[in-house]
Amino acid sequence: MAVQQRKKKEGRKSDKNAPSVPQVDASLDKPLDIDAPPTIYSVNLKPEYGTAALNLSADFIRQEQALANKYLFFHPVILVVLTIGLLIYLTPRIVFPIRNTGSVAGWFYQLARINKKVVLSGLVFTAIGASFLFTLLSRVSDSYFKSKINQLVGSKGEKVFGINLNDLVARHETKDPVVNNTHIIVYRETPIALISLAPNMTLSTDENLVMSVTTVGCRRVYVKSGIIEDLIDWAMLHSKNIRSSGKYGETMKLLIDVYSFDSTLKEILKKKGFTYIQSIRVSENRLLGGLFGVKKELWGLQFHFKAEHKD
Repeated sequence: MAVQQRKKKEGRKSDKNAPSVPQVDASLDKPLDIDAPPTIYSVNLKPEYGTAALNLSADFIRQEQALANKYLFFHPVILVVLTIGLLIYLTPRIVFPIRNTGSVAGWFYQLARINKKVVLSGLVFTAIGASFLFTLLSRVSDSYFKSKINQLVGSKGEKVFGINLNDLVARHETKDPVVNNTHIIVYRETPIALISLAPNMTLSTDENLVMSVTTVGCRRVYVKSGIIEDLIDWAMLHSKNIRSSGKYGETMKLLIDVYSFDSTLKEILKKKGFTYIQSIRVSENRLLGGLFGVKKELWGLQFHFKAEHKD
């Protein structure tokens, strides 16, 4: 049985006059409601979670941008530039001790004492230069990641969730099975994490189902709580369920794209049995992909199943 791709209904338009489903609070700048019961549960992509799902996915991109900024600022290229700048500033101004101190430690002590003001001014000069570079690098990464958010919002979430969230919110229920490919974690009645999957139509065949993670993440404060591991576990189980519901061969793959600077997610994937497959430089931004070597890495997990023999 060939992999069935969900067909889009031609001419389908959102009913702008239809009342939208009331949305679960999707504000990410507010603390959780301490008066809400401390329960945690999971749901699929229900209409009332449409806005929250979109906001969380956009926030995951912003978190990647923060990691990228940290990576860029401590990149060897930047450290070398700052060091060279400091040396250029200090070289014509520094005064070396003339008197023989009798020891290396004493000589350096005299050097620091004589050039105390010069060294301090050099550090201030370096701090100003570092601030300028950080601002410049932040703008470089901002242009790249903002385009990713614009693509997400412009597609009304369909690029990630496989369904137009505006259409989803406008309906009180949906029978589209694609909503089951998204798993949302709710704590104190507030969505805090999610993961979404989609069949990879390019790589899937009759014999080999390939699923791709289109988005995964959680609120920043819960990154080290183990919730990402739980989301990956769900993705593995859900992929197996999709395979068992169809007529596929004995192998299946689960793929996920990871930025080269996201060491936390890569460590989680290693623990879950994922392996590195390949990487490509970020092509949308020449500075990120060229000068700083930012890459998108493809990680995957291979499943093997015993052939089912029917009498």
